[in-house]
Amino acid sequence: KVSFNTFVDGREYRGLDKMNLNGEHNDPSIIRAKLSWDLFNDIGVVSSRANHVKLYINDEYYGLYLNVEHIDNEFIDSRFEYDNGNLYKCLYPADLTSLGSAPNDYKQTHEGRRIYDLSTNQEEDDYSDLSDLILFLNNTSDASFEAQVRDHIDVDGVLKVMAVDMLTGMWDDYMFNKNNYYLYHNDETGQFEFIPYDYDNTFGIDWFNIDWGNRDIDNWGSSDPRPLTDRILDIPKYRNRLHYYLKEYVDQYFNLETMNPEINRLKAMIQEAAEDDTYRTLDYGYSVDDFNNSYTTALGDHVKYGITDYINTRAASVLNQVNIQNIVPVFKTVNTQLTYSGDGASLIVSASVFDDDTPTISASVSGVISSTFALNDDGNGVDDVAGDGIATGSVSLGSSSGEFLVFVEATDSESQTERYPFNPTKYLTVEVADVATDLVVNELMASNSSTITDEAGAYPDWVEIYNPTDSEKSLSGYYLTDDLTEPDKWAFPDTTIPAKGFLIVWADDDEEDEGPMHASFKLSKDGEDIGLYFADGNEMEAIDSFTFGPQTTDVSFGREEDGSSNFIEFTNPTPGTSNNAGTPSEFEKALPSAIQLHQNYPNPFNPSTVISYQLAEGTQISLRVFDTMGRLISTIEQGYRAAGTHSVDFDASALSSGMYIYQLKTGNGVQQTKQMMLLK
Repeated sequence: KVSFNTFVDGREYRGLDKMNLNGEHNDPSIIRAKLSWDLFNDIGVVSSRANHVKLYINDEYYGLYLNVEHIDNEFIDSRFEYDNGNLYKCLYPADLTSLGSAPNDYKQTHEGRRIYDLSTNQEEDDYSDLSDLILFLNNTSDASFEAQVRDHIDVDGVLKVMAVDMLTGMWDDYMFNKNNYYLYHNDETGQFEFIPYDYDNTFGIDWFNIDWGNRDIDNWGSSDPRPLTDRILDIPKYRNRLHYYLKEYVDQYFNLETMNPEINRLKAMIQEAAEDDTYRTLDYGYSVDDFNNSYTTALGDHVKYGITDYINTRAASVLNQVNIQNIVPVFKTVNTQLTYSGDGASLIVSASVFDDDTPTISASVSGVISSTFALNDDGNGVDDVAGDGIATGSVSLGSSSGEFLVFVEATDSESQTERYPFNPTKYLTVEVADVATDLVVNELMASNSSTITDEAGAYPDWVEIYNPTDSEKSLSGYYLTDDLTEPDKWAFPDTTIPAKGFLIVWADDDEEDEGPMHASFKLSKDGEDIGLYFADGNEMEAIDSFTFGPQTTDVSFGREEDGSSNFIEFTNPTPGTSNNAGTPSEFEKALPSAIQLHQNYPNPFNPSTVISYQLAEGTQISLRVFDTMGRLISTIEQGYRAAGTHSVDFDASALSSGMYIYQLKTGNGVQQTKQMMLLK
């Protein structure tokens, strides 16, 4: 484990405060866990990301490792809008059977650590929510269990993890070995989320003389009680859904035609690193030949299958076993969005559904206006693309404002109906506010991986504010929020936006450590509200607000033209610059026409100097300092920078007098260098 915040509280590297580097020596191919994590991410299960790394300590190579994303508060922050719930790490023998009626009964330990180890909110150390879940799983009648289970846990998420475990041969899990999972209590939904963990014992790794490639899917787990999965699978519609997922995943993902190119790519990428890793061979004695052969051939002992043989065997076995019934429709996504025009607001609702036939989908809205309208996937009206699996419909709200309640229903050919939200007492809430011709939220990004960095080099979410007026605007008294019921969530600092100008706000919930333009909330990749308000005495005046749907990483969402009412996605985001295509604004006209690295000032200097550069367009840059021998001294800036002029202070107080070279390098291959003199 590599920790970035042990000695400096709050320090992170690219949004992580810890990294887990796993040797994976149990797996001679070193890719089984990586394939599993990628499968989870492909099907949309909340799970870790993973990549291979070469580990060096003090310039000495220590081998090939798999970097698996650490599941902690940072992980929860990045996956869920509400990140204050309890997160439990559940290790053997965490079977979720009843240990007693009191919350403290579930603080029992095994081999010196808690079976259900609370990883967040440790000061409170309150196990009431876990106790309630376990008592519900063990003590509720069958009728009440079926009616209420989705109030307690994300059943669909559990079924998807079960399907992946059955496909990959993951036996070191909850179902078979009462081990290796996390439970997160989601404050937004009230449900527990089931999060998978530790996937090296997969794709034919076996210690029990069990043929996981041909194991019965209806008798996958242990014969000992597993109340969570046992009781879910006792409900026919959920057992049918599991079979449906198994077939769906084999057809789309878990087959050699789909997986073999990625397997070959991973092997080619890590080949040299694996061959040079002398530590890896010490655990089980695996040679380089074993590494190569393990992709296609069983090696004996605990490696009962080569990876490709396992995939072929398991896929065929699962397809031979699944019994596909007509399943109840399953909502994958439901999203609401408000658009504004001269006629007022319109509510757009979109939904995608899993089903084995084509259900009819409708949305109902109640409030000042009540209406039920169809959602269609025909490419007409507000539906973007026919046949893309996303059905969309809309209703005009006119000049109405206030709170609207929305739910969606899907009904299949056998009149089986599913509602979203599934609980009939719950609704999606949409707040419609009047929009003034003032400042607007012009563009935002709710999943920033490589588009633009803040001043610390991190990649936070961001919101762009645009001033459409012909005069400079002070932001004193303005507020930004992602919760329209809390309009004063974050106050802008005392700053201004020039006429026809733009301002970036970093939505990373890190205003205390990072600076004044860092808001006290994060954006949700799944979609949420965004609102701009002004404090008019004791009243909060809504200046601009809208709801955005699910977002794609490094794709922004904003107004098609600056300040307009039509919203689109930008595959080429424009943070800090105009959204307008073709017609430059006054702000853009002032942008530099070329890339230029300027001479530092002052020069010579002691001990600090200012380095400036200009960019004609947004691009990835690195600004670095070298000594005259070409050795890297410092990376001053690195990441995406918007078009415009940028300046940065360089502190050389730790360096010796002499000549130094500073270099600007951009993503389109431009490289410029200049010299500077440090005199002490």
